[in-house]
Amino acid sequence: MYNAKHVATIAMVTVFGLAALAEGILAQVPQDHQDRIREAVPSEPRVAVDEPRKVLVWSRAVGFRHSSIPQGAFAMKVMGEQTGAWETTETDDIQMLTRENLHQFDALILNNTTGDWIRPRDEDMQHFEGSKDEVEHELRHSILEFVANGGGLVGYHSAGDSNYHWPEFGRLLGGYFDGHPWNAGDTVGINVNEPNHLLCECFDETDFRITDEIYQFRTPYSRNYLRVLLSLNTDNTDMNRGGLKRTDGDFAVAWVRTYGEGRVFYSSLGHREDIFWNPTIMTYYRDGIQYALGDLDVDDLPSNVVKDEGYETLFDGSDLDRWTFREGGWEIDSEGNMALVEDGGYIWTKDAYEDFILDVEFKVAEGTNSGIFFRTDPGNAVQGGFEVQVYDTAANPNPGRHDAGSLYDAAAPLTNAMKPAGEWNRLILICQGPRIHGILNGQVVLDLDIDTWDTANRNPDGTENKFDTALKDLPRSGHIGFQDHGDAVWYRNVRVKPLD
Repeated sequence: MYNAKHVATIAMVTVFGLAALAEGILAQVPQDHQDRIREAVPSEPRVAVDEPRKVLVWSRAVGFRHSSIPQGAFAMKVMGEQTGAWETTETDDIQMLTRENLHQFDALILNNTTGDWIRPRDEDMQHFEGSKDEVEHELRHSILEFVANGGGLVGYHSAGDSNYHWPEFGRLLGGYFDGHPWNAGDTVGINVNEPNHLLCECFDETDFRITDEIYQFRTPYSRNYLRVLLSLNTDNTDMNRGGLKRTDGDFAVAWVRTYGEGRVFYSSLGHREDIFWNPTIMTYYRDGIQYALGDLDVDDLPSNVVKDEGYETLFDGSDLDRWTFREGGWEIDSEGNMALVEDGGYIWTKDAYEDFILDVEFKVAEGTNSGIFFRTDPGNAVQGGFEVQVYDTAANPNPGRHDAGSLYDAAAPLTNAMKPAGEWNRLILICQGPRIHGILNGQVVLDLDIDTWDTANRNPDGTENKFDTALKDLPRSGHIGFQDHGDAVWYRNVRVKPLD
């Protein structure tokens, strides 16, 4: 797609990125704001690094342009300098999002971006060959691949007010903006949902008050997929506002999640300039960035996954009463694991499940090929439901549609998170409507909208699959089952949480 002119321009943008920051964004930040930001941002990293990471601050606003964009970019630059944790390049040049450029960085920070910024403008096209659709397709792939391969994604405030026409972006970031009942001059209460979480240690109290524009979010936002760390305290906030759409009181303010090998940190705070010289919030943002960079390990499993309420035990080592299988085909071994007996056949839950969170640990022998079925008709396992592949493919650097963590024959995992044979793996499978979300050993390997599989025997990328029925037309309710593919496999700590 790219011609020589494009490649030459990339090199120039990369070399002179910091100079552009100094001459552009810095010139827009008043001196007193610079002084306040320098005083507020931390002077030490949360985690020391051998050499500074490289961070790209992306500040394109196609819709509403926030006046705090320069302050946000300046704060990221100064914070990196004072902590020694990262070096900052700021830009709104879409060429920097190409694979050749973006993949030189360790994290991408969406600094109050708005609108369809992934869509190249007319003036951008002088640097590209092909159509706008083709360029946008490549840019989308670049960002998704960047994060899946271990890059960090950070978003502030209106990063969630972006790219509504690109559903994968909404799932990647965690949700879409759906109005702000609380405006920039409003003071609201904020709950620290998990005071003991590593990213929340900067907060002295379990709740605090702050003045900023507060968002509400719509689908794909859900605590089933995100670890929500800050949210609106509805008991300490004026809830008599027009434009309130959520009826569950769940107004998230900040969250984390994984995506393949990468990590995502988002906070909706940042409409006002003074957010970027609030010492506590800047400490929080430092830690969030270092999390996204992979320098700070935290618990990032989704909130509703780690919440014990609502789970049903399917197997805890004591009995197999909630399962149906051929007599003698499966057993509880001497270590209390559910174990397949040779030629034992499939094993199925007695109950059917529609929307649910499945939490299960499994172990394979060397060479084992097996699978976990869900929403499946036991009488027609091959064509009548879905399967997550369980396979001894830990050594495969480029997993495909038949390797561990894949949605069998339909979607390859985002990354190979499988452990070697003989080690226990933990799979968390979340199904809600058309969304299928798989977390293997802490890494999101599947994040799919099954409605996009709308053609029999074909995947959205054009490859063929075995299914004679389009996956979107398969039943949304069915049984959970473990496959007998002739190889040894073991399960333990199996539980399920039905979702409303």
